[in-house]
Amino acid sequence: MWGRRSFAIAMPAEEVRSTHQDTLLGNVWHLVNPLLTVAVYYLVFAVFLKANRGIDNYLLWLTVGVFVFGLTTRSVLAGATSITANVGLMRAMRFPRALLPVSTVLGRLLTFGFELLAIGLVAVITGQGLSRRALVLPLILVVHTGFNLGVAFVAARLNDSYRDVQQLIPFVFRLLMYVSGVMFPVRQYVDSANTPGFIRRAISLNPMVQLLDLYRWVFLGTPVDLLRTAELLGIIAVTLIFGFRFFRVRELMYGRA
Repeated sequence: MWGRRSFAIAMPAEEVRSTHQDTLLGNVWHLVNPLLTVAVYYLVFAVFLKANRGIDNYLLWLTVGVFVFGLTTRSVLAGATSITANVGLMRAMRFPRALLPVSTVLGRLLTFGFELLAIGLVAVITGQGLSRRALVLPLILVVHTGFNLGVAFVAARLNDSYRDVQQLIPFVFRLLMYVSGVMFPVRQYVDSANTPGFIRRAISLNPMVQLLDLYRWVFLGTPVDLLRTAELLGIIAVTLIFGFRFFRVRELMYGRA
């Protein structure tokens, strides 16, 4: 894989360059699309449902949630189709098949750069500004990418065997979005004595909840729990190792069906 690393980088770079090439705004849509998404969610959850109560700078809080969760959703969905969409390439060339999920995850990470720019703009416009905590952002991106890649490996193998998986993933993530604190805080359920213990534990072990907390700490200065962060690192390490090994078991079978 390391010997073919240029392949894993060239594919997503070309994909980012060619996306929206036939539109008037071109790659500007990488920035416009997420901003329009945030505008819709803000209208629904802040204006209509008043979910912004008790949250300082809800616009930035929401922007971080939508963009960060969207990165994982797109990475896993693209990873799921990375094998089935490249059967011709696999039959024409010999290379480690794991490079296909890797390249798709890297491609989504590249486009996430546009969204990080949008988050920075919202932070400045809303008066929050940027602090030295932003220096930790590359480390958080590495951790986040490790999680996305681990799940993408699992999704790629499952979808190669059962093509229905790529149809189910959007619905799974749509449900996960509401229990991850993207549009409203879920910590109140974790800390509430009325919430059953197993639900509190399930929420606290949800990697997306912890990842969102880390990003919001960077941009908003909200507190993070060090113990839960340590748990997050352990969960992501297990996810990445298991995902890679799970994918590699069928290495010789990909592209033959």
